[in-house]
Amino acid sequence: MKKIIASLSFLLILSACAGDATKLTPTTYSALNGWADDSHAAALSVFTNSCAANEGRSNAYTSKSEGPIGVRENWAHVCRVANDLGQPTDEQARQFFETNFTPYQVATESKSTGLHTGYYEPLLNGSRKRVAPYLTPVHGVPSDLTKPYYSREEILEGQSNAPVLLYVDDPVMLFFLHVQGSGKVRLTDGSMVGLQYAAQNGYSYVPIGRILKERGELPKPSMQGIRDWLHAHPREADEVMNTNPSYVFFKLSAGDEYAKGAQGISLTPLRSIAVDDDRATYGVPTYLDTYMTQFGSSNQVKLRRLFVSQDTGGALKGPARVDIFFGRGEQEEWQAGHQNAQGNTYWLLPVAEGMKLRDGLPIEVDDEPPPADIIP
Repeated sequence: MKKIIASLSFLLILSACAGDATKLTPTTYSALNGWADDSHAAALSVFTNSCAANEGRSNAYTSKSEGPIGVRENWAHVCRVANDLGQPTDEQARQFFETNFTPYQVATESKSTGLHTGYYEPLLNGSRKRVAPYLTPVHGVPSDLTKPYYSREEILEGQSNAPVLLYVDDPVMLFFLHVQGSGKVRLTDGSMVGLQYAAQNGYSYVPIGRILKERGELPKPSMQGIRDWLHAHPREADEVMNTNPSYVFFKLSAGDEYAKGAQGISLTPLRSIAVDDDRATYGVPTYLDTYMTQFGSSNQVKLRRLFVSQDTGGALKGPARVDIFFGRGEQEEWQAGHQNAQGNTYWLLPVAEGMKLRDGLPIEVDDEPPPADIIP
């Protein structure tokens, strides 16, 4: 029997996470600022890559602490539809998203917006052998890894059993590689090798910019400012970096492609984002209505774009907390280092198969299927 749904003025709350629970409020595409101006075909290509990566994952579309985000069968359906489109135009891709997904504003009980920062793929210089100036080890996953493991300081003192993958010439750049989670190393023979996040020692990330600000060293810390300070103060640098006990272990990857995120596929500049995988999950189309700093200035310009969640990071806490991947290069590094804005975050979640839509919202269904495709 047909039922008419006039609106979806309900509020979904993911309450599995104690305290500041996730709130998802359904909205319309016409309410998404800048939605019609985006390149939806580019976003769709990134989404189909995530579909392929999630196909074999038993925990696909599931966050660690809050469980399933959407019904997996409906995710499988929209992925099949996306793959059947081939190479659509922007208009066809936009129609795909509007027909198959409902946008939900992501918030928590205490905050309606999210912090949107940036990251990039660092490029270091290194060697497979320990020879000057390549004296700083890059560690792989130790065979005896338990959490919590040794702290950053203890690992650097040689107390762990972590194997050495490579040696690099700059401990400060390696520190930022830990923060970014992946990068590239140019070896002495000119070849490139990738380093990809493999594991972490179990300690919470402590931002050293906050430490330097509290000490009065950097009133307004930025990534570039922190890096320059550490290079200019080599005697204090180790002590400051060790105030962050978190330590990342890497694995080697190909050197001729962008770094792979935690979902296991190469990231796409200004289309891939990292999220808190305790509160969010991989492969979700995510629309950001936020700001970015105009290159070489302090001007804030609007950034309204559809991304896909494909990575995570230790500093990301909360369902609307997002790190935007900018790519590799000096400008990209600058943009990532200056990206720090509050903005609106929207998840696009698949509607139940067969549901008719108008402006992104169900209006007519058979036999009263659930109005939203999310499992609290």
